Amino acid sequence: MRKTPPVPTGQATMPQDSVRILIADDDRLFARMLRAQLSTQPHFEIVGIADGGREAVTLAEELHPDVIVMDVNMPGLDGIDATQQIRELPGSPKVVLVTGAEEDFGARPYEAGAAAYLRKSLEVVGLIDVIVAVSQLAGAGA
Repeated sequence: MRKTPPVPTGQATMPQDSVRILIADDDRLFARMLRAQLSTQPHFEIVGIADGGREAVTLAEELHPDVIVMDVNMPGLDGIDATQQIRELPGSPKVVLVTGAEEDFGARPYEAGAAAYLRKSLEVVGLIDVIVAVSQLAGAGA
């Protein structure tokens, strides 16, 4: 029996409209590298970078991104708790939680409202596919 990969690899159809993305990660180097890589995509617009969960909630309210790529482990308000607060906002963006930790958070990311939960070790093309898929859910009002 052939296993279907959980994340497409370079198969997503790019959206017609620009996808507004907020990056939230306390690792500034990782956040800048992610911004640089995502900025190469013609339909992605990086609207901001937050260095923690509290700032991510504030920027989500101010900037109205379509998708937030957020680290789980951040000081103060972690990514899971920030996701829960963001998902309560009117017209809330979709949240893709990412982690470099080996810790298994179980269903907590999804219970908080995350649209996806990924390891930071995922190839960038896989993350791009997930962002595109999640943004299409956002456009469909899901």
